[in-house]
Amino acid sequence: MKLNALTLAILAVSSTALAQDQEHEHPDPTEVITITANPLGKNALESTQPVSIISGDELKQKHAHSLGETLSSEPGINNTHFANVAGSPIVRGLGGPRVKITQNGLDTGDVSRGSPDHAVTTETSTAEQIEVLRGPATLLYGSGAIGGVINVVDNRIPSEPIYGLQGNVNGSLSSNNDNKEASYDLQVGNGTWALYSDAFVRDASDYEMASFINDEGERVDSVENSFVEAQGGTLGVSYQFDNGFFGLSYQGLSQDYGIPGHAHHEEGHEEEAHEEELLEAHGPYANLEQDRVQLAGQWRSPFSGIEQVDFRGALTDYQHQEIEEDFVATQFENQQKEVRLTARHQTLAGWSGAIGWQWDISDKSAIGEEAFTPDTSRRTQGLFWVVEQEFGDHHVDLGARYERTSLASEDWQLNTFSAVSASAGYLYHFDKHTSVSVNLSHAERAPSGTEVFSNGNHFATRTYELGLGYELHEEESGEYHIEAAEHSIETERSNNLDLGVHYETDTFHANFNVFYNRVDDFIYDDFVGITSEQIHGDEEHEEHEHEEHAHGEALQVVQFSQLDAELYGYELELDWRLNDAWSVHSFSDYTRAKQRDGGNLARIPAQRLGAEVRYQAQSWDGSLGYTRYFSQDKVAVNESETDAYGLLNARVNMYPNWLANYGATLYLKGENLTNQLGLVHSSYLKEEAPVMGRQFQAGVSITF
Repeated sequence: MKLNALTLAILAVSSTALAQDQEHEHPDPTEVITITANPLGKNALESTQPVSIISGDELKQKHAHSLGETLSSEPGINNTHFANVAGSPIVRGLGGPRVKITQNGLDTGDVSRGSPDHAVTTETSTAEQIEVLRGPATLLYGSGAIGGVINVVDNRIPSEPIYGLQGNVNGSLSSNNDNKEASYDLQVGNGTWALYSDAFVRDASDYEMASFINDEGERVDSVENSFVEAQGGTLGVSYQFDNGFFGLSYQGLSQDYGIPGHAHHEEGHEEEAHEEELLEAHGPYANLEQDRVQLAGQWRSPFSGIEQVDFRGALTDYQHQEIEEDFVATQFENQQKEVRLTARHQTLAGWSGAIGWQWDISDKSAIGEEAFTPDTSRRTQGLFWVVEQEFGDHHVDLGARYERTSLASEDWQLNTFSAVSASAGYLYHFDKHTSVSVNLSHAERAPSGTEVFSNGNHFATRTYELGLGYELHEEESGEYHIEAAEHSIETERSNNLDLGVHYETDTFHANFNVFYNRVDDFIYDDFVGITSEQIHGDEEHEEHEHEEHAHGEALQVVQFSQLDAELYGYELELDWRLNDAWSVHSFSDYTRAKQRDGGNLARIPAQRLGAEVRYQAQSWDGSLGYTRYFSQDKVAVNESETDAYGLLNARVNMYPNWLANYGATLYLKGENLTNQLGLVHSSYLKEEAPVMGRQFQAGVSITF
């Protein structure tokens, strides 16, 4: 893989800066607990909504190529697991367009919400923290957050004065897929001006798994076409003035990754360039490019009645090509612009709070044989207000949002949806150790363009997708034809209850949450039990049918429809410090998701139970943990059950004295040590791409 000019320039500038700064102070690491996704500046313990923050060493230990894999061990969070090449978080059984993924509070601007084979464009190797908001977070982030928010936070636009030079450098090697990775982030400033840069590079081959006999009777021990080649870099600058700051940043990102599960290219192609030969040998692959400009600013005490105004904006140019036999089979593009203004007002009748406005437009296009949605545009505006007040040991917060979304495509008239969301939260501290919380919310979601306008082959998931705007009609011959739907399309309406208990002492910590989510007009991608070969009747479908034969397979038809659903479950997390050296960490989670008139929802993760023993010494620490993934037998129609499996993992961190002045950590990590075969129930490639087999990883992290 060749580094682009931006990455090389950043590396050169940073190396020069490091060489010129031989004597620098090493800040003590501190735990970051402020929720940047909340305009009222809360921390996790003050929130009535379940929130997790992963930062520091914990984030470095959990970092993986995809965001879904990075967060997959968090209670209530699972991974879509499109092999290791793409993975999005599933929050309490909900994913896709129901989970908002943001970079510093702004939408990532990619197309990952529309398909599991499309990668999320956030990068966690250079992140400061990741914030996970479970349950509806539509008040602040709109209808795309009806299931939760994942906010990846970095310091690309420094919001506080920086003095001198500080940063982090990381590198690692892995055994299973020969993964090689390096990254850094660097900040330098004089108290008024601050500069930021980061870069990463990653190169991994196909990964191996525990061998098994597939449906064709063949023994397989690796996931073909699961290679990853990725690189990216960021430059940012900010100016600090007496009452705030203003800054901007530019990020460039590039990825090539295989698309497992349908490697059907012809053999015998001769390529002139070595890189082209390598990629062609792997079969179909994705080439992802993104350019992103972010702006941010803050103005403190701007005028009477307002304590602080925060501004954020982003312009994103995204392109994703799926390449087969050295030509572009499908190309996806997204041009997205977003602006958020939030004003924290002074206390009104004892209530402190913030009002905000969000404007977001997105223009998506798709060309080629997997262009299963037409060119679509989305226009969204939202207004919100959140307030809170303390009554002794009692804390109350309230909020409301109104949002208007317009969807249009080249073949359809404008569809406009209005969504109203509201929430009420209560937190009570029994004493300094124990608190309980209750959160009630009503959230509404406008459908996505994919859910409305889809009509075509989607080979990556082996499906033919049909949106809410269409209907299937059966003929006497047993075949089907497609017509425009006559029924209306409704917004999803979710009513959610969250109950939480938090207990903490010097030696014991416990978090327990239970939730119930009742959803009306839930948009559901239903496997209707027929294949695309049974559909006929128009020139467009005949063209799709020709493409299917070229790929050598008929596709299962998925029809988006609306029904009433309910989801409920729990999350439990325990930490027990036995003495100064030994501690035990454990967690468990469970989500039950079903249709209210009978039947189960598809691809719902199974119950999990995990435990980890940790040892802390002066110059090293280690851990040994095991997570059990139980079987999933509560399956939807035309969905198969998934067997249980368990993963044994271990880690050792060393802090050598001869590198103490550099804040260095050397680590060795082993995953799936017993080489278990694990099928991920939430994955579209459950049987083609099981979890990775035994892997060892060695790395170094230096903070200065």
